[in-house]
Order: sequence, then C-alpha cells, then structure tokens
Amino acid sequence: MSEKNAGIKNLIEAHSWLGVIISVALFIVFWAGSVVLFHHEIQAWAQAPHFAIDKSAPDLPIENIVTQKLTEHRLNNEEHLTIVRADDHHPYHQLYIDLLPEEGYEGPEQVARLLVHPKTGETLADLDDFYLADFLLHLHYDLRLPGGMYLVGVVTLIFLVLMFTGVYIHARKLIANFFLYRSESKRNKKLDMHNVIGVMSLPFGLMYAITGVIFNISLIYQIAFAVFLYDGDQNAMLEDAGYTIISEKPAGKPLDMQPAFDYVRTLEQETGAPVTMLRFYNYGDENAVLQTYATDESRFAQRIERFYRVSDASLVSRADSEHVNAVRSGLDVIASLHFGNFAGVDLRILYLLLGLAVAGMIVVGNLLWLDKRALQKNVSPRAISLVANLTLGGCAGVVLATAGGFLLERILPLGLAARGDWIAYSFGALLALTVATAFFIPHKRHFLRLALWATAGLLVATVIADWVMFGSRMGELWQNGFHQVIGMQTALLISAGVCVWIAKVLGRGASRTEKVEVAELTLANQ
Repeated sequence: MSEKNAGIKNLIEAHSWLGVIISVALFIVFWAGSVVLFHHEIQAWAQAPHFAIDKSAPDLPIENIVTQKLTEHRLNNEEHLTIVRADDHHPYHQLYIDLLPEEGYEGPEQVARLLVHPKTGETLADLDDFYLADFLLHLHYDLRLPGGMYLVGVVTLIFLVLMFTGVYIHARKLIANFFLYRSESKRNKKLDMHNVIGVMSLPFGLMYAITGVIFNISLIYQIAFAVFLYDGDQNAMLEDAGYTIISEKPAGKPLDMQPAFDYVRTLEQETGAPVTMLRFYNYGDENAVLQTYATDESRFAQRIERFYRVSDASLVSRADSEHVNAVRSGLDVIASLHFGNFAGVDLRILYLLLGLAVAGMIVVGNLLWLDKRALQKNVSPRAISLVANLTLGGCAGVVLATAGGFLLERILPLGLAARGDWIAYSFGALLALTVATAFFIPHKRHFLRLALWATAGLLVATVIADWVMFGSRMGELWQNGFHQVIGMQTALLISAGVCVWIAKVLGRGASRTEKVEVAELTLANQ
C-alpha cells in the first residue's frame, strides 16, 4: 500500500471514529436546532389557544401595565426590569421582574416571569408554564447538562474537522460520484446516501459548524482575554467589544419614569422600527437607564439599540447603521446566519430541511461504522450491539421525546404546579425508555419502525387534542391573524406522515431482508 493510500485509510478511520463518538450529541444539537428555528411559532401555538384575544381592541399603554405589575411584585431595582412586547409572533407581553429578596434569604436570584395580556393587563400565566420551546432551545446549545455549552462547543469543533476530512477523502471523486447511488448492497446505499447529503449540505453544515464554534468556544477565549489582556476587568473587555455595561447602583432618590416610555414612542416614530424589548436598570431611581432594542428591517443583521438616561434625557450609547462596532456587528451577522431570522418563513423551512438532512447523515454514518465493524472478526459483537443500541436508541429517543413534549405541552393542565418541569422530566423519561427498549429489540429496523409509528401517533394525538380542547377558538385565532396555531398543526401532521412513510420503507426493506435470509437458509439445508 502506498504512503498516500495509507494516509487516506488512516483519515477515513479517524473520520469514522470521531463521527461515532459525537454522533448522538451532534444529532441532538441538529435535531433540536432545526425544531427551534420555529421557536416563536411553538410559543404562540402553546399559548394562544388558552386565552381569548381581540386584535381590534387597543393595547393598554405599556407604562400602565408596568405600574400595575409593580404593585403586585416587589422589584429589586438594583437588578433589571425587562419587557418583551407583543408582536405578530408573540400575542402577549412577557415581563421579567427581578424580585427583592425577603430578609435573610440567601438562595438564587428570584425572577417573576409573567405572561401578560396586552389589552387588559391581566397576568395570564407564568412563562415557565410554557416551557417546551425554551427547553428545546436549551437542548440545542447545552444539551441540558452542566457545562453543556462547552461540550457542545467541542462537539461542533469536531464536526467542523469531520467536514474538512470528509471533503478531503472524497475530493477526487466529489463531482464524478455526486449522483452515484449503488443498489447492489445495503452498505453501498448507505455510503452513497451519506456522501450525497454531505455534499449537498456542505455550505450549510460549514456555516453551522463555524458559527456554533464561535458561539460556544468563544466563551473560553472571553475568560482568557479578560484575565490576561484586561487584568480581570470583564466589563472593559465587553465595552471594547461593543456591549454597553450599566454598573451604576440606585442613588436612592425617586424619579418619574414616564419620560422613558415617551422616549420609546418618539424613537419608534423616528426610526419606523417597533421597539420589541425594553430593559430598565435602576427603575424608578435617579440613576435609571432604559435599554431599547429594535430590528432595522431595511438592512441585514442590523439592530437599533439605545441606552437612554431618564433623568437628563441623554444617550449613554447607541448602535445603529451610523454607529457600528465591528466586533458586535460581526457577531450580529453570525447570529442572523445561524438562526435564519433575516428573511421569511420560507428560508427557515429550507434551514429545517437541511438541518434534518444533516441529522439523517449522522445516523447513516453511524450505521456505516457499525456495518464495517460487524465484518471485522476482532471486534466483539457485544460492543457493536452496545454502540448500535445507544446510537439508534438515542437518536430515535430524542425524536420520540420531542413528539411527547408537544403532546404534554398541550394536554397538561395550565394550573399544574411546576408544569414546565413535568415537560422536561417527561422528555428525559421518554428518551431513557426508548434507549432501554433498543436493548430488548434485536432487529433494529423493527425498533426504528416502532419508534417512528409511536412518534407519528403522538403527533396526531397532539393535533386531535388541539381541536378537542380549543376547536371553538381556532376560527377566532385565524381571523385575528394568529396563523401559528394552524401552521403548527399542519407541520405536526406532515411530520407524522413522513414518519409513517419512513416506517413503511423500513418495513419493505425488512421484508426483502427476511426473504433473502430464508432463501439462504433453504439453500444451506439442501
């Protein structure tokens, strides 16, 4: 064997081993990331049917709602008061009030997270009650594990290496074999499917790998820069990077906050962009500062951000197309590319399909590794079985648990204590149960078919529960412009249909395999 061929062989071996090591974690990252591209739609689907809303009625002034909520909750004005305003995606205001701790309390910081009706000012629910969308978002970037953000950073870094090694391995025949699909053996089918998906999703995968590494691994560099370049002054480092840090404490002198809300209206008139987020520092105090955030729809990845000192109506800082920080603008571009929020829903659908394709490529790559190891006599069948069960069980379990999460988000009573925790724990239990089931079903095609049928059943049950519980409101929601509920139901039904189709394809493949095995056994007996 030539030195070059030996190098390629070693590279293929390293590629396959790295792939199988990170396969389940990487699958979870891509699966959850693909789903939460529609984070806003999932939230609106979960929340809107529970509460009647009439878009023709005028909204209450936001200052009236804030005043009302501060009579119900004790604000710790040394911390923050944050309002995410209702818009086309979110039919309700979201208020985050940092609470004043009780005397002698030494536990973690307490925050009231409120879902508030924009027309009446009524507190509808605790935001944590509708936890599915946020849970999947956390699953995407930290796997819901301690230190998970760093783990995901390492996984995405290895994924980037895998993409480069994959391109190098297939570089000579990348174009010639692009449409190659060999049907003579199962392994060739899997290999060709893995290669074609890898090539077609290459720009998308590279973008996600690079932006994911920047988001996750950059935390390590931030710590190092703060320690060695800024002598431990992290605020100075963040300010140089374009982030405004408000470090002033309350002066203890009360201040009327009405000018802050008037400023928001003036800003919206000047820029033509609705302010989507307001964050107050030292609310109601002489040192009060208001942070506003809006998106400039006329430019790519451009925000309109102001820090406004209420006492003298001065600007602490501003960020817009005329006041740009290179580092912060670069991160905004990366974030827009990563989340696909710079265009319409059609782009996010494309992102979804590509993300699911990469997730499928991960599973197929793992199956290739298992097929190769099964042919090697020096590899323990028990070890192969262990990897197969963990891989298929983990990937199928995440899909099944996501479907279960949607059903629970809909059917759990809204007043249930720790409703969000029930969703999270049930997700983990379904995942663990699916992995355990994989160990008891030797035929993996049959296992995958069962998992897909169960997933389809849960998705259909979710849509049925929607109409049983809130059928009378569906027309009202549609007429008032909240199309997310019907849109999510359509997506769930399409997903169920795809699961059924894949299960039937696996069933046909299993039937052919069984026929071949029977024929081989008959010939052997003769």
